[in-house]
Amino acid sequence: MSQDNPDSKKPGVVYESPTVEVEGRPLGEVFERERTILEVLDGPEKGMKLSFDKRVMRMGSDPLNDLVLTDRTVSRRHCELLRQGSQLKLIDLGSTNGTFLNDLKIGEIFLSPQTVFRVGRTHIRYTLEVNAEPITRSTATRYGNIIGRSPGLRDVFSILDKVAPSELSVVIEGETGTGKELIARAIHEHSRRAARPIVVFDCSAFPATLLESELFGHEKGAFSGATYTHRGVFERADGGTIFFDELAEMDSEFQPKFLRVLETGEFRRVGGERTIRVDVRVVAATNRNLDEMIVDGRFRQDLFYRLAKVRFRLPPLRERREDVPLLVEFFLDQLARKQGHRATVTPDALATLQRYGWPGNIRELRNVVERAATMCTGAITASYLQRELNTNDQRSVSSAAEPSVMGDPNGTHAVLTAPIVGPSGDSVPLREAKDQLVSDFERQYLEHLLEKHNQNISAAAREAQVDRRHFYRLLKKYGLMK
Repeated sequence: MSQDNPDSKKPGVVYESPTVEVEGRPLGEVFERERTILEVLDGPEKGMKLSFDKRVMRMGSDPLNDLVLTDRTVSRRHCELLRQGSQLKLIDLGSTNGTFLNDLKIGEIFLSPQTVFRVGRTHIRYTLEVNAEPITRSTATRYGNIIGRSPGLRDVFSILDKVAPSELSVVIEGETGTGKELIARAIHEHSRRAARPIVVFDCSAFPATLLESELFGHEKGAFSGATYTHRGVFERADGGTIFFDELAEMDSEFQPKFLRVLETGEFRRVGGERTIRVDVRVVAATNRNLDEMIVDGRFRQDLFYRLAKVRFRLPPLRERREDVPLLVEFFLDQLARKQGHRATVTPDALATLQRYGWPGNIRELRNVVERAATMCTGAITASYLQRELNTNDQRSVSSAAEPSVMGDPNGTHAVLTAPIVGPSGDSVPLREAKDQLVSDFERQYLEHLLEKHNQNISAAAREAQVDRRHFYRLLKKYGLMK
């Protein structure tokens, strides 16, 4: 569905095209959706077939069960089938007469397709049905808060409708500012889990020593400073979705433990003895090249396969310039609701925005539009934007090339200017001009370090000799990451 794009690519991240992959295979013209089939082989309900794609399916004599069995040896709430990723677990719910597999009484066990199990005296066969659903490129220009009419983005829209209601885990790849968290939230909001929480966890914000406590929680007194019981991310997201941002920054030593919890849905709090079982869906995002990291041994291949049941690659804004007008109108509408009046933008100004390279992608565009709407009296003009973009970056508005630092081909100095006269013709207050100058310098400095270290926040913070959390807050401040 996607077309190759010859535009230049950002080092360290592959954007050959805005592709979608399912189970490691490029998406074709159909989406294969799995459904579970249960067939009753004997007993009062012999011949009954039930097809479902629910996360949990319960069996028993109670009329509120999904599969109601009138066999007198079946308990009211006898057992359940629980979908965990691509696996199906059969769990006995404390039934009187037991649940059996090959005459072996079980508490819980993962099933393979074509397996026959016994509930009381009733035998049931589990099979897996794969339905191929046709896919056509979406005609929509919006999905949740994701805006665009470019073919690549409409390819993403078309598959989101198929992926969101499923239980498939998702990995979203793309440069900083391309809207990865918006995709994650759209998946959650259009899923069966929408009534439950979505919890965002930034893997780059916590050192390896804190990951276990943050994800799994800890008991009071588990370690020095643990003055209360802490519920981790997995517990808080039970029944909902966890969005793991900056996935590639997760410590490699922690990855095996993380994988084990994803596979079993079970863990213990730090310092705890009780096993906690949760049901979560995982969506993850990264601006790094996971394929390269797997080859280099920096990211586990088995963890990648567990997470990337569906894989989105979001195109940078410079590869979807036709989306700029829609985004500008969307941002101006949002501002109008807050400010009570709506700014306009001239055709020349819009053309200027479309020609610019947008190294900060959609987030940078939003910042520029919001500042322009505040600073310009009347319409936003091309002349203002050219000054603004040059002040911030000194990049050619007609090129997507990315020199290292503004005004200095060697990348060793930041050459900055600050506005002295405002749009009204009056002098800009000294503090405002000074603040603008400092902000422009900080932004350029951060962009330079991120580019140098291939978007590795930890390495960039170390070279800047600042605490990583402070560095992270600066990135947030200037719209350089979520």
